[in-house]
Amino acid sequence: MYIETERLIIRDFCEADAPTLYDIKYDGQVRYFCPDFLDVDVSLRDTEEFIRKFNSYEIKKDIDAWRRYAIEYKRSHEVIGCLCFGLQDMLFEYELGWMMKSAFTKNGFASEAACVFSEYICDTHNLSYLIVVMDVDNPASMRCAEKAGFRLFEKRTVYDYSCNRYCDDYFYFRRYSSKCTLVSKFYGDIPYEGRIVNADNE
Repeated sequence: MYIETERLIIRDFCEADAPTLYDIKYDGQVRYFCPDFLDVDVSLRDTEEFIRKFNSYEIKKDIDAWRRYAIEYKRSHEVIGCLCFGLQDMLFEYELGWMMKSAFTKNGFASEAACVFSEYICDTHNLSYLIVVMDVDNPASMRCAEKAGFRLFEKRTVYDYSCNRYCDDYFYFRRYSSKCTLVSKFYGDIPYEGRIVNADNE
């Protein structure tokens, strides 16, 4: 993977990036909104193994398995965050996410990376759309999704049958590829006019 934007390079992680990925994992805002990013408890050595695993998925062209891509700032050649991509195992749709170092938020870097990556990955793998899901208490991420071309589909509440209770609410977004050929790009805002019945089959 290698994509350039005006300010950024989106690329595969290399093992030399392990300390940076470790720093992203333990960044305050990342831990707050996604404490299980990579895993709940991760060592520096673990991040090296994660990078090897992500790159093996890339070599195999396995787009179902979750992997991370480095977001590099061209001006300083510093890795400032990462994109997360894979098949969401609960919804069975391809999901995009982003994790940024706090020092580099509020600059539009995440939305810039997410926008160009979405088009690239949909075009490369013939996907009609990607989704983004996020905590409803994360307005910064919501603004980032909208700037990257995602539209809010709906607010959802998950029911955990194993614990017999409702879990936290989350927002569900979609972004359709510019080359998508679907006639109806449904976002939850198309009026339902009832079932169309074929008179010949009545």
